[in-house]
Amino acid sequence: MTYSIIGIVATIVLLIINRDVLWLRKDRTITETNQNYRLFLVGVLCYYITDLLWGILESYRFSTLLFIDTTIHFTAMVGAVMLWTQYVVSYLNRKSIYEKILSIAGRTFFGFEVVVIIVNIFYPVLFWLDDSGAYHAGIVRYITLGIQILLFTATSWYAFRVAVRTKDRIRLRHLTIAMFGITMTLLIAIQVFYPLLPLYAIGYMIGTCLLHSFVVEDEKEEYRRELEQAAIRDKQQREELYESRESLKDALEAAEKANKAKTAFLSNMSHEIRTPMNAIIGLDNIALDDPEISGQTREYLNKIGIAARHLLNIINDILDMSRIESGRMAIRHEEFSFPKMLEHVNTIISGQCKDKGLKYECLTKDGIDEYYEGDSMKLTQVMVNILGNSVKFTPEGGSVSVLIEEISRMDNKATLCFTFKDTGIGMSSDYLPHIFDAFSQEDSSGTNRYGSTGLGMPITKSIVELMNGSIEVQSEKGIGTTFTVTVTLGQVKKGQGTAEDIKEETGNAGADTFAEIPLSSETVDEEISGSADLRGKRVLLAEDMPINAQIMIVILESREIEVEYAENGRIAVDMFSEHEEGYYDAILMDMRMPEMDGLQATKEIRALKRADAKSIPVIAMTANAFDEDVQRSMQAGLNAHLSKPVEPDVLFKTMEELIRQ
Repeated sequence: MTYSIIGIVATIVLLIINRDVLWLRKDRTITETNQNYRLFLVGVLCYYITDLLWGILESYRFSTLLFIDTTIHFTAMVGAVMLWTQYVVSYLNRKSIYEKILSIAGRTFFGFEVVVIIVNIFYPVLFWLDDSGAYHAGIVRYITLGIQILLFTATSWYAFRVAVRTKDRIRLRHLTIAMFGITMTLLIAIQVFYPLLPLYAIGYMIGTCLLHSFVVEDEKEEYRRELEQAAIRDKQQREELYESRESLKDALEAAEKANKAKTAFLSNMSHEIRTPMNAIIGLDNIALDDPEISGQTREYLNKIGIAARHLLNIINDILDMSRIESGRMAIRHEEFSFPKMLEHVNTIISGQCKDKGLKYECLTKDGIDEYYEGDSMKLTQVMVNILGNSVKFTPEGGSVSVLIEEISRMDNKATLCFTFKDTGIGMSSDYLPHIFDAFSQEDSSGTNRYGSTGLGMPITKSIVELMNGSIEVQSEKGIGTTFTVTVTLGQVKKGQGTAEDIKEETGNAGADTFAEIPLSSETVDEEISGSADLRGKRVLLAEDMPINAQIMIVILESREIEVEYAENGRIAVDMFSEHEEGYYDAILMDMRMPEMDGLQATKEIRALKRADAKSIPVIAMTANAFDEDVQRSMQAGLNAHLSKPVEPDVLFKTMEELIRQ
């Protein structure tokens, strides 16, 4: 029973002392050295358990079970020796030829012993049990013990050799390994002569207890290194993240500055180009009104006007692309008359088709409402862009058409489909995927007789997408092109009937005019009073460019309007202040002027303590065409914002709407 007692004690001691080594935590990584030590402990533990069982089985003479237990016992013993050599090699880790020999020798010994153990099952060469269950050692047992002595001696010698080259705690650990090997060598030598003494087990128990301390310390040190490395990595990641944030912040600031610089540049460019364009178009219109010019001169002037308006369209396209790229293009959500919007488009396109000898057709299917909620100006721009291209690329005698139908309604939204067709020159299949790329042209050579900036289609696509729609194109060279556009518009709630119905009924009943509810004071004034008669009205014109002022005076005087001229905003404020209330009927205010700009001048006029200061219409006439410019004008108290070059018809219509009788 001595073996059983020793086995129980040794097993308990090994499990308690090495519990933190045997049970590997899942959140930890381990080195090859510590893994080899764990396997060594498992081999020793198996050896102890077989020792424990051997004493019990031997006392009850269970011969068969005792034979099995002893076989496992020998396997665990040689396995532990082999794993010990692997542990020493990995722990010392000198990468020498001696380590390789020692490692191979341990594996070879284990392989040899396994063969011997298998042979012993059939022919007793290692051990056998007699009929009474008594244990007898064979000659190979002594050979096995001799090999173990050699292996433990070899590991001890190598550990001593390495210890000479180390110092402090590391040398102490190496010496401990060497002393353990020597101790095991002595205990095995004694057990050669006294096989039933439990010296082997006692040696392993003492040795594992000694080795445990610095193995665990090694593991703790490794864990500390892992933590330090993790802390370093974490610090590096924080620093990189901080640097990335700073870089992104700098990039964002740079992008914002670049965007502001680009906006400022485009705004200045727009102003500087539109100012002379205003003079060119204005003087061209004035010259065309002269009945005494020759036919050839009139033709030249018409061509000048066409070229000037083409240049103006290019400027508008560039500004639109700038708004789109900077994300500042906004879609309005206002109620508008669909028939009026369509009438405006048809007026433009039918005139172009007539001039070129094309057939134009605009069809609407049943179900189209009279009013929708959306951006009528942007929708007009989409239609004019597509139809304008159709007119441009369709030869004389061809046709251009658009079909409009409502295809769905849901959640107070209506989806309209526009199908644009032409019999023009068409496009190749290779070019179609690039039609919506900025500055893209199928024929970009100098011989292209159509001319284009390549911005119309990208702008159109962006507007359509902002209106929750889509645009598709099909085309064939020499056959024609079909664009299919869908846009989503808001439905407008209706009463008992539509407005082309109630207006007709009231007219038939004898009503002189018609106004929709809810009524506004402007609507009532307009319907009751009608458009203002501009003859005899007095206008204060604030304009710093003499040529533009001269053009505007000629245009205004053509409608018998009296004009008084101020060279800048400061003079305009003084002139308004010096005259009695009601002296001026309207103010035409340029935005960029020396001494005081139009915005500040309007604010000062609105701040004057007199009745007409709040009510007099102030109309901005400016080369600043950005949405932000319009907003600033409105916030400063202006009533309307007209971009230069100002069309006379638009100017007079605006004045008629704003000036009361």
